[in-house]
Amino acid sequence: MIVCPNCGAANNEGSRFCINCGGALPEMQPVQPQEQQQQPVYQQPVYQQPVYQEPIYQQPIQPMYIQPETQPVQSEPAAQKNGFCTAGFVLSLIGIFLLGTTSLFGLIFSIVGLISSNKKNQSGKGKAVAGIVMSGLTIITAILVYIFSFSNAFGDYIDRASDSTRSTRSTRSTTAESTVDDDSPDYEKMISKYNWITAGDGSYMVFNRKNKTFTYYMTYLDTSDNYYSGHYTIYYGKEAFNYITKDLSDLGITKDELRQIIRSNDMYDEDNLILICCDHEEKITGGTSQDAEPWTIHYCGFYLQSDQNGKTMDVLDLTNMEAASYITFIREDQYSDYIDNLPTNPTTDTSATYMTEQTEQTENTTSANENIVGDSISGTITLTQGTWDYWYEADDMDDFYTSRHQRINRDTATIFCVSVLAGSYDAGSAKTYAEYYKSNMESDGGFFNTTMEQTTMAGYTAYTVTGQYQDGMYLTIWYFVDKNNRLHYISVEYLGSDKASYEMVRDTYRLD
Repeated sequence: MIVCPNCGAANNEGSRFCINCGGALPEMQPVQPQEQQQQPVYQQPVYQQPVYQEPIYQQPIQPMYIQPETQPVQSEPAAQKNGFCTAGFVLSLIGIFLLGTTSLFGLIFSIVGLISSNKKNQSGKGKAVAGIVMSGLTIITAILVYIFSFSNAFGDYIDRASDSTRSTRSTRSTTAESTVDDDSPDYEKMISKYNWITAGDGSYMVFNRKNKTFTYYMTYLDTSDNYYSGHYTIYYGKEAFNYITKDLSDLGITKDELRQIIRSNDMYDEDNLILICCDHEEKITGGTSQDAEPWTIHYCGFYLQSDQNGKTMDVLDLTNMEAASYITFIREDQYSDYIDNLPTNPTTDTSATYMTEQTEQTENTTSANENIVGDSISGTITLTQGTWDYWYEADDMDDFYTSRHQRINRDTATIFCVSVLAGSYDAGSAKTYAEYYKSNMESDGGFFNTTMEQTTMAGYTAYTVTGQYQDGMYLTIWYFVDKNNRLHYISVEYLGSDKASYEMVRDTYRLD
């Protein structure tokens, strides 16, 4: 009997496969016979019929499928943030608003953060890149600004060096030269210490140095009406130069232009360059405060000290930068001496000094002899109101006119001009000029209530333009072309209280 090594079932000897599991059975080893001394007895073998045993069929065992255990998937831990990236981004951003003061540190932190975040697989690379870009652009901009500023400073140095040959110039005399002191005078103190009267219309500027306020009267003869007031600031020297060319750059004066102006006159220097900023806050006309938006006038020019007949005159040679008009202020205590040295109209009674005449005079009077102003080219005006003096407008446009005559009323500060422009013009030129001037008045912030109408002047068709300055003074201009194709320009500036002088110009003009 053979036992199956697989399932342990008993099998008949000689079987090769297990009747139970079908597995292969081990072969039996033959037994070696022992040698016997005696002769074996032969026996007839008995034949035995083999017993047939039906095989037992057994269902094969199906392998059991075991569901594999699924291990829970653990999420990858979030990348750690890099502090250098964040710090670099913040410093670069701040540098934009602080003129690049922190941009260099922002650039360094951003670069270090980008490198370390790549090595350690940390987050923040985007911030590092943004920090590098921002800080880099800010640093480049700062370098360009520095180069530009340095070039301007170097240009200023060259200009001052080239002007060193003018180290001796007149400070109190136009003929005698003296060495300029290294220490520039305190022009702010010198200006605000005194009151000033304009050489042309007699308007009166009064400074209050204690509270930095000013009052600007239409005439120094009347300080009870017709004035405007506010606060002032005075700059001089290098500070005035920088303020004019930088803070007032929208007014169009460049550094090169201002240097050219300084070189144009031996009495001009950067040291005596001044800028008076008057912030107008109130306007009084006819004893009543007028509704007007605050506005600022900038007076740019030079503080001059000149000698006239042995007397020193302190003069503010200024330009109204907004109106592009020239103004000459004389110190109030020197004004009488200054006026005595001006040319006067020979037909006007000037036996007494100007100051004495104005003190004694209480109202406008008609001169004993009618005065005729003008010529056969420009036309003439008959003076009938008050006392008139010569007036000259230093606008460097004399070559622009064939003929020009101007006068100023000492009593009311009214100024008129009769003139003829050089060249030949057609009939339509008068209207073209009038429209152009009106357009300029409207675009210039110094005028309001501008009008234009067609009228007649000396029998010719004329175009009249009228506007009002912010200070209340009116300006009226007539344009017309005569039979000789000459373009006439007649103007009058006046206060509403002196409408009589305006009517004098309008009604007495003749062209024979």
